[in-house]
Amino acid sequence: MKSQHVLFMVGLMVVTLASCSGGSKVLAKVNGEAITEDDIVFLGEINPRIKMQTATPAGKKRVVDNIIEQDLLYSEAQREGVSRDAKVKAKVDLYRRLIVAQSLVDRRVEEAAKKYYNEHQEEFQKLALSHIMIGYRNPDEKRDAKGKTAKKEPKGHTEAEALKIANDIKARLDKGEDFSKLATELSEDQASKKQSGSLGKVWKKEPRYVSRGFEEILEKAFTLKVGEVAGPIKTTKGYHLITVTGGAELQPFEEVKDQLVQKMSGSTRSELLANLKKKAKITYPQEEKTKKAAAAAKTPEAAPPAEQPPETESQPVEPVAPGK
Repeated sequence: MKSQHVLFMVGLMVVTLASCSGGSKVLAKVNGEAITEDDIVFLGEINPRIKMQTATPAGKKRVVDNIIEQDLLYSEAQREGVSRDAKVKAKVDLYRRLIVAQSLVDRRVEEAAKKYYNEHQEEFQKLALSHIMIGYRNPDEKRDAKGKTAKKEPKGHTEAEALKIANDIKARLDKGEDFSKLATELSEDQASKKQSGSLGKVWKKEPRYVSRGFEEILEKAFTLKVGEVAGPIKTTKGYHLITVTGGAELQPFEEVKDQLVQKMSGSTRSELLANLKKKAKITYPQEEKTKKAAAAAKTPEAAPPAEQPPETESQPVEPVAPGK
């Protein structure tokens, strides 16, 4: 959290010191120096959280006020010669290293995001899909926790009832009634009926709907023309009538860049660091010194050599005369 705050403050200083303004809208002036719309955009590129904050007028005003405060503090610091202090210079160098290092990571992450985008085009081919769902109860709901037949009939349609209702709605649609109107009136999917049955833009393996068991619906949708109605299609949730309200289009990279960067950032950074560590020679002198000392303490001292008996001087043997 502290490092994020540091980078946030550095970001504000970068905007103040290196304004990228051209002819863009001026949002404020500090002693004649302009803070522009381009400055805010640049700051949002540095920090996505700030980009989200500046999406509202109140949030943008807070960011502009922060820039003004930083500019005032910086100007006063310069007047007092704070930037010449040795510790301040060391901090500036540290922050510069952080920014440059993070810029490398950002570059690699964007490269990975573009590579993923180019290799997974199908994932970004999306169409606008709507549905009408008629749910049915699970047959197991007729039994209580002990497996006995429940005394009260559970709420909801039987499967046969749900299918009949769905077919009746399909007949009305075939006669020309408005899909969105019937979805609002009759669909039992409470979330989408408030949006006239809209499920938003989806691709063939949209995770939020695959998790609900809608795979067959998604597959069928990509075979339909705009305005064409299909169904009833059975899922574990009920019977569905579907229609495509907007044809499949490839989303531009810039439109999905932020979500891809978020998806790729962790793994890309880890892979980059792993490769750099393999190439680098990294040592920890104090740890190695400690290990050597510990190893020496465990090694037993060599035993002194065994004492040898003193050597005795050999006496010459006298020859024995023959015949004695």
